[in-house]
Amino acid sequence: MCEPVSIISGLGAAATAVGGFQSQNEQTRVQNQQIADRYNRDRVNYELGNLQKLAIQGTKEIDSDINQDAIAFSASNAIANSFLSEAETNRRLEERLQSIELAALKGTGKADEGGRSRSYGKNIELKSGQAIGSLMGQRSRLGVAGFSQRREIINKAQKDRIAEWRRVNLGAGHSGPGPAKPTFMKGPSKLALGLQLAGAAGTAFAPAFKGSPGLSGSQGALTEWNTDMAIDAPPIPYID
Repeated sequence: MCEPVSIISGLGAAATAVGGFQSQNEQTRVQNQQIADRYNRDRVNYELGNLQKLAIQGTKEIDSDINQDAIAFSASNAIANSFLSEAETNRRLEERLQSIELAALKGTGKADEGGRSRSYGKNIELKSGQAIGSLMGQRSRLGVAGFSQRREIINKAQKDRIAEWRRVNLGAGHSGPGPAKPTFMKGPSKLALGLQLAGAAGTAFAPAFKGSPGLSGSQGALTEWNTDMAIDAPPIPYID
């Protein structure tokens, strides 16, 4: 029959085995939870960083569009002012030209040009012609200068717009690799727990088999080892 001491020893060994299994299982669960939390935190930070980069890129593109519109408006305004300035200068030159032509038509009314009547009014025509030629030259140079000024305005606007475009044409950039998938720890082996519980059961019920007939020789020695040495034997390691 079973001895109380053997039963208590077996129950104690079983309780120790189950408690150790549960303790290691809980430790593994906590460690895996920490691994999962760390991975989730890294993944959230990675995705947040990508979203922030996209938001910054979007803001830059909006600012670039606004700046390009401002550059185009400024260039258009400068060109319009150039045309207005050229038109105003042309108007003043035209007034001077009309005054010269009018003076040439009036003449001096006097025949005191060297005493020769055939040269009457020739000096006035010469001077008015020189004045008219000078005015025409000024108008021509004014047109060239205005065209050059407007061409410079357009070139500068194009250069500034290209510079604005180059600030955003590369996009938000590469995000880089995301966090690696976590590797979770394996829990304690259920097979090892089963072997320990089997050993504990053998310890508890070994005395009942000692006195049974027919258990002698090698079988008796095996039973003796199971009952007396199982408690002192080293614990079975957890295996996967």
